[in-house]
Amino acid sequence: MPTAFSSELTIHSLDDAASRGLWNWTLRRQGLADDTRFDSVEMIARASLGLHAARLPSPFATVAARSAGADVATSLFTQPTRERVMTVRCMRKTLHTLPLELASAAHAATRHYRERDALRAVVNGQEHLADVEAAGEELAVLLDAHGPLHHREIEGRLARRAISTPQARLALKLSWERGGIAYLNASDAWNRELRTFALTKQAYPEADLGLDRQQATALLIETYFDRYGPASLADAVWWSALSRAAITAALAAGTREVVAVTTSWSDQPQYMFADRLDEFLAAEPDSHRSGVNFLAHEDVALKAYFETRPRYLTDLPARRAFNQIGEVLPTVLHDGQVIGTWAWDEAGRRVTTNLARGRTTPQIRTATKAHADRLTRVLRQGWTSSRPGRTPTIPGQLDLPASPGQA
Repeated sequence: MPTAFSSELTIHSLDDAASRGLWNWTLRRQGLADDTRFDSVEMIARASLGLHAARLPSPFATVAARSAGADVATSLFTQPTRERVMTVRCMRKTLHTLPLELASAAHAATRHYRERDALRAVVNGQEHLADVEAAGEELAVLLDAHGPLHHREIEGRLARRAISTPQARLALKLSWERGGIAYLNASDAWNRELRTFALTKQAYPEADLGLDRQQATALLIETYFDRYGPASLADAVWWSALSRAAITAALAAGTREVVAVTTSWSDQPQYMFADRLDEFLAAEPDSHRSGVNFLAHEDVALKAYFETRPRYLTDLPARRAFNQIGEVLPTVLHDGQVIGTWAWDEAGRRVTTNLARGRTTPQIRTATKAHADRLTRVLRQGWTSSRPGRTPTIPGQLDLPASPGQA
């Protein structure tokens, strides 16, 4: 059987119209068009390869962008949905909410560099690994007996077992990175967090976080290029924080034929599966447009790329779409191009927009207002006026209380 991926692939050159059409076709497949939206959180998380979850509003807004009604977004707070998707720290050490099999793959493929950090935190905290692992065993016994617990309650109960707070926090982090315990947000609103932890085997008995690393990497990288191709190797390295060698090995080990393309936004080779390119070329021209979309803070559709971000920025300055620490802002897209940003006005409980000059027409502005009104209604249904929980302050990290020596 010929190798699915090699450095000698024939390169297909796509002109500007084909490039833009392919990008919009990709967005439509993720539910980002009025006629392609999904009716369940699991379907959205599968199509988009997860919901970025390092900020409290992001999963809700991500689902709202890809579903037809508020009921899909608010189902994030229901038990049936919580049993079908799992929030794990994975790519670039950031929180993502994924269907169970993809959560397992993302966890196992990235565990090595996250566990390394957790072990370094033990050293920096001047603790003995044996003591921290013993505290982790006590933690497992505690959660097995009592079910999900808030992290403060975990610390208090472990303190009564002569386990110090620093040891408890390190044990929690290490156990989480190794997959023994799972993070659960039991809140019923997108602007409030109720952070609890449970044994993974109890909360998600169908999840297999012990996948072989090579097998998990192969599944994760195949899914990435299936959902987001064409993408460059630099895009994939940046998105996953895996090595270039790991990514090329995963592609070469696959059974689906890979093709290389160049596009109007980059003359660097970008890769996608041949069957997806054939699907696009056979698609009706109507599928080459995606209309107006309001994307979440750190939306996965934009965070999937780094080298080829001009596909949605064109000549727009990056600071119009990204903040000073590199997080993508809540953006407004028209046919795949960023035309501005949006924000939640808490005082007025409504969505406001800030559109870039020269990027819209009266018709686009009318459609944008209609989408803003719709998103306002959806966000209001999932919002609470009670005191919100703390939003994690470090991208990709759960905001566990810091112990001495912990980053």
